[in-house]
Amino acid sequence: MKLYPSFYTVAVPEGNELLLFNTRTLYFGRLDAALYRNVLVLVDDLNCGRVEKNSDEDVRSTAFLLRQKGFFVEDPVREREGVASRFERRRKSGGHLGLTIAPTLDCNFSCPYCYERPERFTMSPETVSRIAEYVEGELASGRYSSMHVTWYGGEPLLSGSFEVVVSLSEKLLAGCDFHGTAYSANIITNGYLLDRAKASRLAGLKVALAQITLDGPPELHDRTRIMKNGAGSFERIMRNIRSSRDFLRFSIRMNVNAGNADTVMDLKRVLRDEGMLDDQGRTALYVSPVRSYTSSCQGGDCLSNSAFYRLQLDLLRQGINDDGFQVVEEYPSLKESVCTAVGADSYVIGPSGELYKCWLDLGRAEHSVGMIGQNGPDLNERIARWTGFRPFDAGSDCAECDMLPVCMGGCPELNLRSRGGEDNMACCNWKYVLREHLLHIADRMRA
Repeated sequence: MKLYPSFYTVAVPEGNELLLFNTRTLYFGRLDAALYRNVLVLVDDLNCGRVEKNSDEDVRSTAFLLRQKGFFVEDPVREREGVASRFERRRKSGGHLGLTIAPTLDCNFSCPYCYERPERFTMSPETVSRIAEYVEGELASGRYSSMHVTWYGGEPLLSGSFEVVVSLSEKLLAGCDFHGTAYSANIITNGYLLDRAKASRLAGLKVALAQITLDGPPELHDRTRIMKNGAGSFERIMRNIRSSRDFLRFSIRMNVNAGNADTVMDLKRVLRDEGMLDDQGRTALYVSPVRSYTSSCQGGDCLSNSAFYRLQLDLLRQGINDDGFQVVEEYPSLKESVCTAVGADSYVIGPSGELYKCWLDLGRAEHSVGMIGQNGPDLNERIARWTGFRPFDAGSDCAECDMLPVCMGGCPELNLRSRGGEDNMACCNWKYVLREHLLHIADRMRA
């Protein structure tokens, strides 16, 4: 039996030592560099039949341990095939129906970086009925043990849109109850209209979590999360969160660009002062870069991938997670799920019943993959863009990347849009700052 170094091993020199990390097994450790070189020599000797009976026991035991942890493999081709097959299993895994439903594209905000094309149109009762009938047919097939709905927009809490959320939720809940299918839901809202009464109603419809954006402390948030009349929204949103935390959990997203990147810690302090960091995990905070989907990035305000991920590392060094309230991921994890854009049993449904695979395409008829018809999804040829997405195929930017197990190609839309370019915008933070991040982890372990 021969052994080969894992393709997914990253070695970072640190003085006379090496920091070894394997992105497939997630094992991380520190090793004397000379000892590692001797292990490589021993493995090569074993592969060539040059067995040294008197080889150093420390070298032998280290080689055995590294093999156990995945730093050496018997078949490098099968190792890489295993990562690819994991993606395919997740893509095709049945049993769960996932829908993102936008009852309207209309909104009461006018955010400068919004990528959507607002339309003053709300989903009709006929479309609601078609969606309910489609879901009923899917549930009746017996293929699904669970279903999840994300309510989206536009702003789904506008008066007419909220009525759609209520009526369609009731239909979906009744169908899931009848067929014994577990149901869950969340909502993405700007939070301005999320008063206590609406929160209570949503909770009764099994909406458990609301994602709301706060773009920093009040003075910065009110520059970007603005009403159509130019008024700010921070205080109203915070008041709504305060009044609704017993009904809903909250995921607070901070969209970061060059103008507010240095205020992430300030927003966390605001949330701490509001008592939201010690509420038994009912509130989460994370940061996300403003992407170049609109002209908002033409002035140079948007951060590059590298700059954003270095910001995350700087936040870790500043202690953003030190109180146990995690904002930035500290340690790589395997990406076990696939985006709804490439999942087999997931769609984004627009207010006219039009179907998309990616949230970013919502409202763009030229990117629609079909419609909800009388007999369910009526798909067109654009669906092939998503069913054919494979980040590990030969020729893709990801095929030869040792970060593949922890990102699986990242956002499919960003990957496809920037594939072959100088900078693939779907690449994960570990690709850009892995060396510095591993050194940070090692320092934390040493402390």
